[in-house]
Amino acid sequence: MSLKNKYDAIVIGAGPAGSSFAFHASRSGLRVLLVEKQREIGHTILCAEGVSSEFLKLIKDKGHSRNFVARYVYGGILTYNGKKIIEITLNEPGGAILERKIFDRYLAELAIKAGSDILINTKFIKAEREKGLVKVYLRSHGEDIVLSAPLLIGADGPASSVSKSLGLFTPYDKEDDYFTVQVYAYCDEIKDNYLYFGIGDAIAPNGYAWIFPKGGGFANVGVGIPGTRDGLDTYLKNFLKKHCSTYKILGETYGVVPTKFHKRKIYDNNVLILGDAARLADPLTGGGIANAYISGIAASEVASFAKKMGDYSRKALRLYEKKLKKWIFSDYMITLCAKIFYNALEKKELESFMYSLKDAIGHIEITPPLKPMSMLFRILRKDPAFLFKFGKKGLYAAKECLREFI
Repeated sequence: MSLKNKYDAIVIGAGPAGSSFAFHASRSGLRVLLVEKQREIGHTILCAEGVSSEFLKLIKDKGHSRNFVARYVYGGILTYNGKKIIEITLNEPGGAILERKIFDRYLAELAIKAGSDILINTKFIKAEREKGLVKVYLRSHGEDIVLSAPLLIGADGPASSVSKSLGLFTPYDKEDDYFTVQVYAYCDEIKDNYLYFGIGDAIAPNGYAWIFPKGGGFANVGVGIPGTRDGLDTYLKNFLKKHCSTYKILGETYGVVPTKFHKRKIYDNNVLILGDAARLADPLTGGGIANAYISGIAASEVASFAKKMGDYSRKALRLYEKKLKKWIFSDYMITLCAKIFYNALEKKELESFMYSLKDAIGHIEITPPLKPMSMLFRILRKDPAFLFKFGKKGLYAAKECLREFI
């Protein structure tokens, strides 16, 4: 492939964020180069692969159609220290488990068809600002390449070399980031269209464990806990044993899921930071696919505006953060408040909270999407004292959540 002499944007990372940007920006007329360090798109990904029905609608609205869904989700089970608390049955799919490798490759294909160029097996070395442009140093198949563009997109994951190179990287805050282990396992005792979540000190202290089925008894199984890697393997084995008398592991990955994008630098002169590089994962669940894809849409709109105005300054690119917050802020704030509330509960309070949920909800059938406030109203109708028992901690969580943004 012969590279163009001039690009409007160079994108580092061809995951959902980078490919989303490349697709939407190319479709709006920008000249885009997509750079991926791996030899193939979707290689070695730490991801439970779950997405909501709302995200699937967003993809469908853009005319996407491909067999990247491994399994649709029709329910879920929450356990506390191995005991079932809630079982939810959905009348229609509430989401899906993706095949990330297929999904990521498909998004990259869309970007290429829309006009983006691509370099695989190409490592980002560094970037320097020069005369209103960014000089990008790459190493591709043993060859050094230097390119310039008015805009650099950092979509290169939690350890983001782009952020480090241009002074935007924020060191990990252990209390806000999940350390995770995930395996691809065979367990023929699980329901193939149900999600399984486990919480409690015996399962994942201040975090959670999950089983996301992919069909035929195969599933992504993992544990994420904040602040430390200690005990991850033990917690995972304990959780597997609760749901599978026998299991077989076919693959294993470890990683960090960083959150709290509102505390990070996600834009500057000539640069925008997207997806996991911007710490956009949901603060409660650690899910990042949807927010990554949305960040690509928001960034592409800002890039088009910047080109039209001929202004790639920090002041002009600040619009990216505003657009991103408009897309995801309300859901993000709710889940952050929920995380603060959960972490604020002492052991006895958490036990009481779990069994109050069990008494109030137990096994219910509902139609997606799941709405936190509607679930709260269900609980209050069944147990009016619930608010009295946990209202003080709820107010504390709301206060602390608001302080995050002041």
